[in-house]
Amino acid sequence: MKNRINITVATDINTQGGIGTVLQVLKQQGFFKQTNNILITSHKISPKFKRLNMMLTFAGCLLRIVYYGLFFKINITHIHLSSRGSYSRKSIVVKLAKFFNARIIIHLHGSEFVEFYRDESSKRKQKKIRATLNSADKLIVLSKSWKIWAETLIDDPQKLMIVYNMMAKSKIERQAQPQQNILFLGRLGHRKGVGDLIKAYHQIIVDFPNSCLQLGGDGDVEKYQHQVSELDMSANVEFLGWVSGADKFDYLSNAYMYILPSYNEGFPMGVIEAMSVGLPILASTAGGIPDAITDGKQGLLIEAGNVDALANGLSDLLQNTAKAARLGQAAKLKFENNFSPDIIIPQLLAIYDELSE
Repeated sequence: MKNRINITVATDINTQGGIGTVLQVLKQQGFFKQTNNILITSHKISPKFKRLNMMLTFAGCLLRIVYYGLFFKINITHIHLSSRGSYSRKSIVVKLAKFFNARIIIHLHGSEFVEFYRDESSKRKQKKIRATLNSADKLIVLSKSWKIWAETLIDDPQKLMIVYNMMAKSKIERQAQPQQNILFLGRLGHRKGVGDLIKAYHQIIVDFPNSCLQLGGDGDVEKYQHQVSELDMSANVEFLGWVSGADKFDYLSNAYMYILPSYNEGFPMGVIEAMSVGLPILASTAGGIPDAITDGKQGLLIEAGNVDALANGLSDLLQNTAKAARLGQAAKLKFENNFSPDIIIPQLLAIYDELSE
């Protein structure tokens, strides 16, 4: 009798972004060992021979699945899937895993998956996407809004589950700072509302000269450096580059508030990282953000693209330090009760137990 295993197929665990962070937390918490789960990399970004290395990585992924399918009994294949190239690769993985009679979990990530399906895919491709999602035994989505959308594509809504992203509980203590640091972490671009953020900060900077807007991330850095220079704000805006690991939590511990005025989001890791250290949040209502933040309770929410509302939110939190502290404390409590591994991992284990039956 073949030994039973589970496999997880996803992008490189060390990649920048939400999927990599989720995988790291699962590994740190012992989830893969607990579920006898083998992590297989389907995609890895390499600075040299980028396209060739991507093809070789995916070919190696498929060969490993074939090997485990031939010599082991694959019980569950847990596939972390997002839009575009990720979908193309993982749709093949789904078919291969089903060939070996594995139960399929599709874990849907990617803040632009709705746009990818609705605006970028032909009717024929939309049909294929629906078929791929319907072939799963469980479809995990990251927010209530995504669940409502996915219900329009799935024949059996009982397959749908909301499982929020998670972060390990933070052990760091926030530090009192002489200046009010407004922290943004993520790829600098239109989707994250960075241009709107700079415009909004320009509206209120004269009233808060002791504040500093810290922009952590890669992307269109030169574009926004030019915007900041044109608005004569260089003394109060700091470009941090991509921030990860211990450096990320150093910036979080020294921040006054966290800001994310995105146009599209899944369930942003940056928000729950900020919540884990007790930062008040100012963010848009995009994607799963309202699942984490209730306006006026753990932070302030504005509609994406509303620069005046964003400026008012900045002014409100910078001026009312007691309010900011109260919202930050509430954010940390909600994190512990909803987005810590103690809460999320049992939900994943319950899905595994159900499918194993």
